[in-house]
Amino acid sequence: MSVHRWAEHTGELQLEIEADSEAGVFAEGFRAMRDLLDGEAPAAGGTMRDVALAARDAGALLADWLGELAVLAEQGLLPQRLASLELRGSKLYATVECRLAEAPHLVKAATYHRLLLQQDGERWRARVVLDV
Repeated sequence: MSVHRWAEHTGELQLEIEADSEAGVFAEGFRAMRDLLDGEAPAAGGTMRDVALAARDAGALLADWLGELAVLAEQGLLPQRLASLELRGSKLYATVECRLAEAPHLVKAATYHRLLLQQDGERWRARVVLDV
C-alpha cells in the first residue's frame, strides 16, 4: 500500500510518500503530482509520452521525475495515467498518458532541499519539496 500527504509552507509544498517498494514511491509520486496538477478524475484516451531520466542517485531521480511531470503539465500535457514505469539503478523509463489542457496549479520545480528517499524496514519513505 502506498500513501502520500502534502505539507504546505510559504512558497513551497512538501510531499511525503510511503510505499512498499522503491518503484511504489515513484508511482505514488506520480499519483500525487497528477492530483495536484489536474484535480479532475483521471481520463483515458490521451497522448502518450515516453520519459527517460538519469540522475546521480535515486533521491535525485525522484525529484527529477516529479519535476518532469510538472514540465509536462506546463506544456499543456496533464499526466493522467502511468502506463509503465521501470527503474534501473539511478535511471527511470516511463510512459505517461496525458490529456491536453492547461494546468490549474503551476509547480516551478522539484528541489533537492530536504530531499529524502530511503528504505525504513520493509517500507520506503520519501520527501520532496516543490517550489510553487
